[in-house]
Amino acid sequence: MSHIDVVNATDSLFEPVEKDGRLYGRGAIDDKYAAALSMVLLKNRIQSDRRKGLADGVQPLGVLITGDEEIGGYNGARSALGGIDCSFCIALDGGRVDKIVVKEKGILRLKVVARGKTAHGARPWQGENAIERLMADCLVIKGFFEGLTGPEHWHRTMNLSVIRAGDSVNQVPDKAEATFDIRYTEHDDVDDLVRRIQAAVSGEVITEEREPLFISPGSPYRERLLALAAGTRTGIAHGASDARFLSQFGIPGIVWGADGNSSQHSMEEHVEIQSLSRLYDLLDRFVSDIRENPI
Repeated sequence: MSHIDVVNATDSLFEPVEKDGRLYGRGAIDDKYAAALSMVLLKNRIQSDRRKGLADGVQPLGVLITGDEEIGGYNGARSALGGIDCSFCIALDGGRVDKIVVKEKGILRLKVVARGKTAHGARPWQGENAIERLMADCLVIKGFFEGLTGPEHWHRTMNLSVIRAGDSVNQVPDKAEATFDIRYTEHDDVDDLVRRIQAAVSGEVITEEREPLFISPGSPYRERLLALAAGTRTGIAHGASDARFLSQFGIPGIVWGADGNSSQHSMEEHVEIQSLSRLYDLLDRFVSDIRENPI
């Protein structure tokens, strides 16, 4: 499973550049390389079978390519996976060749709306400034995430990402709102967290988006892949991907991929070209092994 949509970028990033063993450009690592690799792998395996006189249907491999992962994946992966009967899925959208991701944090997007009373900016005592109320609420919310520790920052985090307020410089604003991008782990009670935040702030708390964690269940396919990929280990990731829909539909799977040095969405987005060859070879061996020695 992979996706061909990308985040916004300047025009220059849509002209690929190869330099020092890397391919630079928007989508290089997130996630167009994976779509290309998947199609080439499937094509080569089908052509090899045809040369041997084998039917196309003997491949235990299927490819799913979607076009809306960066905006939620609701019409892509979520829609498609609900109709797919699959024993194991590799989401080629994270990790690196030597790291298979088995856990990704969940997403909670909260909007806090503070309200005040409008007045002329020259007579602020006649109004109630919604921005000041919002600032106070932001500091309160920040306290729910301070002092948390854990290996590899595996704890809930918060990013204050968007603030909207004010219509005129000479007017006391009567409304201000802030959006918080919260990432949570399996150790968090999300419903309780939202209730406690609402009880602690003066503004209105609105849940705009809530997405589950991805936790890879134990699978003989995962163990087979780890046995074939010497030096590859399992790990965690802080971002989210369409892999969370695998859990929703009860499909065992992992997140894996080429090496991009965490350059996704950046001006220096790139993929290490050598890692593509290793990833391709491992996937090809894995599919061959499954066909020759079914689980």
